[in-house]
Amino acid sequence: MKFMLKKYFNTNQTRIFTALILTGILSVASSLTLIKGATGASANFSLETSNEVLKDNIKPNRLPRPVANAVLQDLARKQGILTRELQIIDSNQQTWRNGCLEQAQADELCTQTLVPGWQIVVSNGKQNWIYHTNNNGRSLRLASANTPSENLSDKLPTSVKNAVLQAASRRLQQPISQLTIIQAQQQTWKDGCLELAKADEFCTQALVSGWRVVVGGGEQTLVYHTNQTGSAVRLNEKANEGTLAPVQIPVSELPPPLDRGIVFRQISSGGFAGRTYETVLLKDGRLIRVRIGDANDSERSVRRVSVQQVQQFVRSLKRSKFSKFKNLSYPAPSGSADYITYTLTSLEGTVQYNDISQNNLPKNLQTAVKAWNQLTASAQ
Repeated sequence: MKFMLKKYFNTNQTRIFTALILTGILSVASSLTLIKGATGASANFSLETSNEVLKDNIKPNRLPRPVANAVLQDLARKQGILTRELQIIDSNQQTWRNGCLEQAQADELCTQTLVPGWQIVVSNGKQNWIYHTNNNGRSLRLASANTPSENLSDKLPTSVKNAVLQAASRRLQQPISQLTIIQAQQQTWKDGCLELAKADEFCTQALVSGWRVVVGGGEQTLVYHTNQTGSAVRLNEKANEGTLAPVQIPVSELPPPLDRGIVFRQISSGGFAGRTYETVLLKDGRLIRVRIGDANDSERSVRRVSVQQVQQFVRSLKRSKFSKFKNLSYPAPSGSADYITYTLTSLEGTVQYNDISQNNLPKNLQTAVKAWNQLTASAQ
């Protein structure tokens, strides 16, 4: 018994001594980790804070919604027209040289300070108006009123005009006869890539005289940079973030036509789960949803809407000119991930879009999508 107790205490003392040594080592290591962590956290905090500021501010080159609303409401009030009759066809970030946004009235005293903001062009299809604003739209000035839109491109060389219209025609899949030059401005680009270099592209560092041209086609607007003759033409993707330019869906990628008795079909694919679902609307009001690839058909659901609702939906497709978007795809911005692609098919054709760009679709197409979503939401 004595021997066992002695052995116990000796062993226990050894454990205590070892624990003390380990505690000391951990304490020193912890202190070093804390010092290192504090230094790293300081650097990371600065970086993360900077990223958060960029995230919270609207994307560079994209007009903030409050600014757009302020301009449209101001012009509608001054002209006595409805805001829905107006469209913002161009916007550029600017830094104004004074508090009057470089639009001082007679005998007006302006603060001499730089004001970041926007230059915005609004159109009703016949005339254009140019606004200067600050960053949030609380300060704005009408810079140019009643500028006839057809006079903006008078000085544009024919070679440049033809090159831009041909590029826009290919991009929008529309005949040149349906496109118009909305605005043309002479520019001096800072490099041979017309300030639109692609990733890893080498650009000659030389000034290039040219043009900035805005093309309109229906509800779409595209901004192009060109050289002086039009032999070099580049699409400004960032300037077009507010409105999406469609591409033609290859014939090989089109879904099969609708079966007899089916009025409309939606195929959704992608997202985090990566699953594909098909929802079809039948003439009798049945709304059937299945998961593609589900061998057991375990996720099939059948709901109903009234025949009258089906007929109303078909009429809404005609009112929104759904057939005008036949076989067009509105792709997601490059670099996007985990988005859902929707493929909509009516008796007149197919259109494709994705959830992250839905708010930037043409208004008529947004109306059609909204009508479909309302119909499926009302099904029982």
